[in-house]
Amino acid sequence: MGYLEDSIRMIQGIVFDLDGTLVDSLGVTFDAFNHGILQAGGKKHTPDEIMHYFGTGEDEIFKQILGQDSAPQAFSEFRDYMDAHLTQVPLHSGAGDLLEKLKSKAVPISIFTGRSWDTTEMILRYHGLLDRFITIVAHDHVDFPKPSPAGLHIALSKMKLQPTEVLFVGDSPVDMMASRAAGAPGVAALWDLLAKRELMAPHAPSHWATQPQQVWEIYEELSGL
Repeated sequence: MGYLEDSIRMIQGIVFDLDGTLVDSLGVTFDAFNHGILQAGGKKHTPDEIMHYFGTGEDEIFKQILGQDSAPQAFSEFRDYMDAHLTQVPLHSGAGDLLEKLKSKAVPISIFTGRSWDTTEMILRYHGLLDRFITIVAHDHVDFPKPSPAGLHIALSKMKLQPTEVLFVGDSPVDMMASRAAGAPGVAALWDLLAKRELMAPHAPSHWATQPQQVWEIYEELSGL
């Protein structure tokens, strides 16, 4: 078990990824990327092609796809598209209940996302969740994106917790890589349609969850509640 043995009955908080974990946002996000790319003169990309760049922020993704000069226009178009389609970015089924449960039990929670702060704030404000988290770490706040654990370290510092005291819940390989690099138990979230067990398995998540309720069950077991 290694470092995970030390985490048993010591878990005190949870850090969440955002897209594909708390919010069902990936479909709209792909549409927004293509809107920005096309408006800036690029060609349409498939979801798999766009996901190849995930881990870093939207502005950096546009730089990689379109180049430095066209990226600002593409990002502006992307942001406007997201803003106009927030009704199509719901919380994942069960995620709201999970957050309410954690709030009722006074469990400290944070977010570490590869999304920019601009659109992260937009989404969380729409759902009335901006004040629910101890800290929200976005791409803009780190020098190195996922799979670097830099964002997790920032969240842990704000939460005043050690890596073995926090679960990191995410739906992608880079989330599992970041959790392992930080020494935090990773929970592989499988409820998003694009989450793939076979891609996360090689990075040895410490737990698997097919629905948000299972995250509470894992926390309850490992915290000794």
